Amino acid sequence: MKTLVYFASGPIREEYKDIDFNKIYLIDNCFSHRRSKNLLANGKIECIGMDCLESITLLKKENVQIDYFVSLNEGLYEGGGSYAINSDMFLGYVMPLLKERYIHIMNLTYYRNQYRVTMDLPYKIEEIKENDPRYLNPFIFSRYKFSYENAKVFEMRKIKEERIPVNINSKINIQIIHESIWNYYEELDIIIISFSEQGQQDFFDKIPKTININRLNIDEVFIFCEKNRIKKLGFTPWGKGKYKSFLNKLKILKSDYPKEIYLFHLNKNDYKEIKEFAKRSS
Repeated sequence: MKTLVYFASGPIREEYKDIDFNKIYLIDNCFSHRRSKNLLANGKIECIGMDCLESITLLKKENVQIDYFVSLNEGLYEGGGSYAINSDMFLGYVMPLLKERYIHIMNLTYYRNQYRVTMDLPYKIEEIKENDPRYLNPFIFSRYKFSYENAKVFEMRKIKEERIPVNINSKINIQIIHESIWNYYEELDIIIISFSEQGQQDFFDKIPKTININRLNIDEVFIFCEKNRIKKLGFTPWGKGKYKSFLNKLKILKSDYPKEIYLFHLNKNDYKEIKEFAKRSS
C-alpha cells in the first residue's frame, strides 16, 4: 500500500488521478462545504474537509501510514492558514503516521523565517534529484511559481532512538529521548507540553491526559502527580532551555510519584543543560 498525504492541499486536481499511489489523501478546509460529511471519496483519492491537526485522529483511525508527505503553499499569508505544517509542533504530532523511511516534499523558503520551521528532527535527510526514481515533481501539486522554483524533495530516514539516563534521584527513572512524545502517547499517564501559540489555538488542550506547562509551574506538576498517582510522566522542552530549577527539584523530590520521567525532544540540541548534568553524573 503506497500512500500520499497532502496537507493544506487546496482543491482536487486532475493530475492526481495519474500519479502512482494506492491512496491519496487531500486535507483542506475547502472540502468541508461540499458535503455535511468530512469525507469525499473519488476513487483512490479521498478529500478530507477539516483542519490539518484535527485530521490526524481520522487518519490514525484509518491506520494510514504515510509514504509521501506533501505541504506546499499552505495559505499562511493569503489563504487563511494559521500555523506552519512543517513546524516542529505539527511534524511531531503527525510523526506516528510517518513510515520509518518516507518522502517529504516542501518549500522551506516559503516560511520567510517568520515561523518555527527547522526540519531539525530525528531523521537523516537526503535531497532527491529529478533523475531518481523516488522523485515526485512538486509542480504536480502547486503551479505557484515560487513553490516550483524552491520546492525540494527529501527522503527522510528515522534515526535510531537515542536515550540518555539522568541519574539525579534514585526513586525516579529519568531519561532523555530523541523522539516525538506522540509516539509514546499511549504508554504515558500524562504528557506535559510547551507549545507557543502558532495558530493552533487550544487544540492540544483538548487532548486527554495532556497538560500545558504554560498553565502550571513545575511544583504544581509534581503535586498533581502525587495526588493522582501518576507513574509515567512525559515532557516536551520548555522554559527556553533553562532547567536548573527543575534539576534542583528532582534532587529533593521524595514523593512516590512519578516513578518514571521521560524528556522527549525533536531538535538535537534540546535539553542541553540536563544533558550536561547527565554526562557529569554518569
